[in-house]
Amino acid sequence: METMRTGATDAELYKDRQRRQWDRVAAGWEKWWQTIENGAHHVNDRLVDLAQVAPGKRVLDIATGIGEPALTAANRVGSAGRVVATDISTQMLDIARIRARTLGLTNVEFLEADAERLDFPDRSFDAILCRWGITSLPDHSNLLSKIRRMLTPNGSFATSVWDEASRSPLASIAITVAQEMFHSAPPRPNPTPEVSEDALEILMIRAGFNEVRTEKLTVTLELASTEAFTQYLVDVSPVVAALLSDQSPLRQAEYQHLLAQEFRRYAAVDGSFRIHNVSICAVGRK
Repeated sequence: METMRTGATDAELYKDRQRRQWDRVAAGWEKWWQTIENGAHHVNDRLVDLAQVAPGKRVLDIATGIGEPALTAANRVGSAGRVVATDISTQMLDIARIRARTLGLTNVEFLEADAERLDFPDRSFDAILCRWGITSLPDHSNLLSKIRRMLTPNGSFATSVWDEASRSPLASIAITVAQEMFHSAPPRPNPTPEVSEDALEILMIRAGFNEVRTEKLTVTLELASTEAFTQYLVDVSPVVAALLSDQSPLRQAEYQHLLAQEFRRYAAVDGSFRIHNVSICAVGRK
């Protein structure tokens, strides 16, 4: 049972809950990070390219999780550059720091911070990145305006979001099965797990970005079996983990069985599992 702070606003309660949920699945992200990055590394590379990250640049990565695309950017900016990576989850950041040390990167700093309360001075960064973090926040417009303020003149913001549910079944089916089985929904205010390409472009233009353009990339997740995939989702999805947290072990096992059945249509002849999801990348200039 989660403990709620007395007198806290709905937004504060949501952020507290969000922080606990991401801390809860941090070990799962550490366990599965290679699987995740096998599918997502080209998104990291593309965001860094779109934002024109180059040697000597100052870069901010918002909602970095266990360190991407911050680590990709740190490699790109070199010893003369600097990367600051923020996330709301202490546990996720601890893993990111370990990964940076393992890679020998000393030009990246990890800070625990709420994305919507970042207080860096104006014109602090040449490029700002955010991989799949924007849609987990209730106030997209406020954050985008703040990002633009923190950019240097002609600085770039590059982000990625999941496409609409029909083209991003990775999480949408898992959440749908959980909601139908347990008659539960993610805590409100409810983040939007996906957004259309047009909607993202409009959000960025309204926030004052120029030369906004979008493109789509396919993110393919590969695992040995549908059963392995269901375990992956239980381990890494904060929403699924939250929905399962109050269920008995028997009901959790039933959920995983139903989810495995739902995803069998994506299985190859040899039983291995591959699912394609569409990610929208967008960039805008200050």
